[in-house]
Amino acid sequence: MDIAVIGPCGDVGRQIVQQIVVERLLQCEERLVLIANPEGASARSAYGLAADLADAYSEIAPKVEVVLDPRETHADLVVVAAGATPASSPDASPMTRDALAARNAPMFHRHAEAIAGQGHGHEIVLCISNPNELAVAVFAEHLGRRRVIGIGAFLDSLRFRQEIATDLGVRRQRVHAFIAGEHGSNLVPLWSTVHVHGFDSEALSTELLRIRKGIDPSDFRDAVESAMREIEALIGSGRIRDAYAAVERHAPDVRVVIRPFITHYSGAKTVIGTARATMEFLRTITLGSDALVSGQIALDGEVYDIRGTVGVPFVVGNLGVDRVFELPLTEAERSQLCNCATAIRAKTLPFLHEPPA
Repeated sequence: MDIAVIGPCGDVGRQIVQQIVVERLLQCEERLVLIANPEGASARSAYGLAADLADAYSEIAPKVEVVLDPRETHADLVVVAAGATPASSPDASPMTRDALAARNAPMFHRHAEAIAGQGHGHEIVLCISNPNELAVAVFAEHLGRRRVIGIGAFLDSLRFRQEIATDLGVRRQRVHAFIAGEHGSNLVPLWSTVHVHGFDSEALSTELLRIRKGIDPSDFRDAVESAMREIEALIGSGRIRDAYAAVERHAPDVRVVIRPFITHYSGAKTVIGTARATMEFLRTITLGSDALVSGQIALDGEVYDIRGTVGVPFVVGNLGVDRVFELPLTEAERSQLCNCATAIRAKTLPFLHEPPA
């Protein structure tokens, strides 16, 4: 398989490009295509990145090509990591989700139209860029629902598993759990999907009741908002260490939202975790495996009659979205997910060419 990365010189894009080479995801005869912005700094730095990769990994590197015209995005897997991102300085004016959508939507359309017009018709597109739901919606509009996947809920699910594992004193690989909904503060924790190797159902129920700290689905949004106000005040005063300490007082699902927020504004950003999640997804697809994951996809009624883009569990394979099915969620989880999908649909429709029926 050949892989193209749109936005290879950004923080996350560069990490993904390097890890693809270092982990030998591609063979030497396969292509790694760096799709740079002809009007931006990456028009220069992409060539330097390609040369640097050759210096470091010539013995194992695939064929690295730099492309400035989106119409030359010829690859089997396309990773979309380009676009504006919220400023990471606490002193910078925050960029609203609507402003971020307005900035990135034209770029999403430009690349999606190019792939639709010049591609071979079987590309799988993995969206890293934000707003993640909008990126998926735009590319799915041009390429079809089965070929476009967003990484948001996949990354959030990894974080959810880690937070649960920490509280239970086990490693993350022993925890199974999904996050659904919107990537970011409006995510939907699916506690009903949690199971942990080594815990029977009774013991696990007791432990989950303990670590959830009395927060049920109806309280979750209020808990996140309260925690975020505290964290924003600490970050605004430069007390990053205190912000991380404050996180530990909260339940795992609340920490999934606020810990990455602190990391972003600490100056480190959430680059490495995002790149690693992307690599897990890419490896699943390139190995030809099928896996049950959670991610942003465009639905047409398969799950609780939802129509639009939202994070849900599904089976992914080397053809993209393989099977989508309803998990037996609790009534509260189902209600949260449906409400979230409705809100996402209202946000994304203004940026689509032809709103779906």
